[in-house]
Amino acid sequence: MLHVIIVGAGISGLTCAITLAKYTHVQVTVLERAAVMDKAGNGIQVPCNAAHAMRCLGLLDKLLVKTNGPATAFLNLKYDDGEILLHKDLTRCEELYGAPWLLIHRADYMTVLLDEARRVGVRIRLGCDVDGVDFDTPSVKLQNGHVYQADVVVGCDGINSTIRSIMHPSTQPVPTGEYAYRALFTRSQLSSPSFQHLLSTAGISRCWMGPLANAVFYPLQEGTLFNLVIAIADPNFNSNTCDEQALLPSVRARLSGWDPTLLEMLDAASHLVRFPLYQVDKLPFWSKGCVTLTGDAAHAMPPHLAQGAATGVEDGFILGTLLGRSSQQASGPARRAQLRAVLRAYEGLQHDRTAQIVSGSRFTGMLDHLPQGPDQRARDAEFAMYDPEKTVSAMPWIDARTNRKLLGRKVDEVAEGEVARLLAAGEFADRGTKL
Repeated sequence: MLHVIIVGAGISGLTCAITLAKYTHVQVTVLERAAVMDKAGNGIQVPCNAAHAMRCLGLLDKLLVKTNGPATAFLNLKYDDGEILLHKDLTRCEELYGAPWLLIHRADYMTVLLDEARRVGVRIRLGCDVDGVDFDTPSVKLQNGHVYQADVVVGCDGINSTIRSIMHPSTQPVPTGEYAYRALFTRSQLSSPSFQHLLSTAGISRCWMGPLANAVFYPLQEGTLFNLVIAIADPNFNSNTCDEQALLPSVRARLSGWDPTLLEMLDAASHLVRFPLYQVDKLPFWSKGCVTLTGDAAHAMPPHLAQGAATGVEDGFILGTLLGRSSQQASGPARRAQLRAVLRAYEGLQHDRTAQIVSGSRFTGMLDHLPQGPDQRARDAEFAMYDPEKTVSAMPWIDARTNRKLLGRKVDEVAEGEVARLLAAGEFADRGTKL
């Protein structure tokens, strides 16, 4: 048996666990710090590359049940009057990129993953606070002193990763200078006639773009809930501390002069939740011994390309496939050498790619937050000429080639291609037995 310990039961960790558990010779244990799995949270976008991975795992239809079907459009709007600057037709995603785009509540996403993980036999241990790792054994030590040993340890423990902090003790998450302000609305909270054009069209994300801020709004749970997240990159505003009661009027005042529909929406909100945004700059390596990193632990990023969780899904699926396809014929030092080769192969597929996406996300946020002026007018002019198949642009959000590479990633084909390369190089003999 190949025993894999996954630290962290988030989206990336559970994707990796489910992928691994589909192989008969793999035993997977997930160690999660929380004593109870949190079903809170807000909306999350599932772009095409992540949706394709979910389809490969047989989970896409289960996710679609939790939504009102695939997303239909993404609209970039002028901040002060809601004028449409760019209309991305997401109904073409299947045609252009091979999978749909989804809008889902994070709790629903997690429920589908947790249910599947348990169904395929993943052992999930809650209340396991990992505070040490041995890269040679490999093993992890819990705060209570208990030690778990395995053939491979995967650190999927998020932006404040313990595994990363031990692997790279001098590396810390870097503040982007932005804060996110989130709210959830019920349909009854948005009963004003001002909102009817927002509620009557299913599956549409709207993004108001303005000076040092943007606001994204979209429906969840078949149009019974609505997600709003405002990203503010104004250091003078974000440095002001205020209690939760003062947060809502403070943000509304900061957005004075923005689209009246958005301001009326803030008037309808019960409260806002505020948190800073961070990124993890490109690490020199993700793997040490038979220990590796995935998701936010390896490459946390701003949300402006909707790729944070999606790249974590890619990581989990590719790593799980490569490990699952590896043979058990070797043992001892030869076995460890084989597993290290697999981790190097995984890192080779994802390390540079995710670094480029982190950079692209940061750049896209900067473009979303342009003040009025020549740069903003040049951006809007390019938006007006957008063609999903032909546009050539320095802006990742609209460049056709970038979107094909980003959204059209077929993780199953990528992983199988790497398996073929490893086999040809004699790195391992194909085990490949699925349940």
